[in-house]
Amino acid sequence: MAEDVASPRTPLSASFMSHHRDYSSSSEFISKLKKAVRDGNLLQVTFLVREVMETVSRAQVSIAVTGDSGNGMSSFINALREIGHEEAASAPTGVVRTTLRPAMYTSPTFPSVSFWDLPGMGASDQSLNNYLGELQIGYYDFFLLITSEQFSMHHVRLAKAIQESGKRFYIIWTKVDRDLSTTPLSKILLLRNIRENILENLQQGRVQEPPIFMVSSLDPSLHDFPSLRKKLEEDICCLRCHRLQEGFFQICEEALSEKEDSLKAKMNNFSKYLQDTLGVGDTYNPEQCLRAYRLQFGMHEESLRQVALNTGRELSEYSDTLTCRNWDSLRRANFCLWLQTFCVVRALLFLLRCIPRVGFPVYCYFERLKHTRIVSLVTQNTMATIRKIWDYVTCPA
Repeated sequence: MAEDVASPRTPLSASFMSHHRDYSSSSEFISKLKKAVRDGNLLQVTFLVREVMETVSRAQVSIAVTGDSGNGMSSFINALREIGHEEAASAPTGVVRTTLRPAMYTSPTFPSVSFWDLPGMGASDQSLNNYLGELQIGYYDFFLLITSEQFSMHHVRLAKAIQESGKRFYIIWTKVDRDLSTTPLSKILLLRNIRENILENLQQGRVQEPPIFMVSSLDPSLHDFPSLRKKLEEDICCLRCHRLQEGFFQICEEALSEKEDSLKAKMNNFSKYLQDTLGVGDTYNPEQCLRAYRLQFGMHEESLRQVALNTGRELSEYSDTLTCRNWDSLRRANFCLWLQTFCVVRALLFLLRCIPRVGFPVYCYFERLKHTRIVSLVTQNTMATIRKIWDYVTCPA
């Protein structure tokens, strides 16, 4: 379960395409996804997200565990892996430096995740410069910065280097059990003082505040360890999904744009299209027209109910934030639409119809403008719903 390695590692960014080439970039997958979006089949979109997630969950993630020597990095790795120090697969621990080369550890608790136990930082500026030069930040996807006793400017410099690389990281204060046993302060006051000291040093180094956890490797069930584990699982999931998400959304946006353009192209004779194709009885009834457009995009209540059931969510989590759920909410959400349908404006447009020759064509122009705006707003709502589907499938409640 442990492997001493001195050669470079393969980060998620490098291994990503090998895991997802058959999905996000295959013509078959793109065709299936575009068809589902164009047909307004949001349930099928949900199935396709799940199909991709089965593969994305196997993408390898490399997490570096680093900090000062003696801060308990190896003990922390063992605790995170839920393994005892005496077991053969455990990371070696001791009062003297035991990690001289990067060592990789895995755990069934975190499938397809490699934890890299890195040698500790040196005490001098020169040794820290050497450490940063040898760290090879680009080879890791995520960093856990371990500290105890004090959060020094060396930690700040390391945190700043990680931040500048664009990688995520946590700060983890270990040995809380020892701190509590040697201080007269209450637990709440002690942990608050530690956190404030860390934040003060980070602010001096102009480092944005990362997640900070106070833990004891002797008992992973206490303090912040459970929340650390949960947060790490969530961020690993998000890390795996991020790149795939960009491509997935781009495909959906292209399909929606094509559908939107197709509908708008039929607006030259919108009344005939709404009656003959969409089955709208009263083409001047905005509520009926909106209902027909929602049906075209799969944004009607029954479609959203099926999606909510499949993703384990309440219907309200999809419908309550939609501006297109009814006509009143749609016109309130868009000033141009509200202005165009304002009672005074509607009265003027109605009077305009009575002007010979030019009146009715001008009136029809404004009606077409209203319908194209409605289609655009329903399109935006559909994309927002697809983003929710992605979030709810990839990070279930």
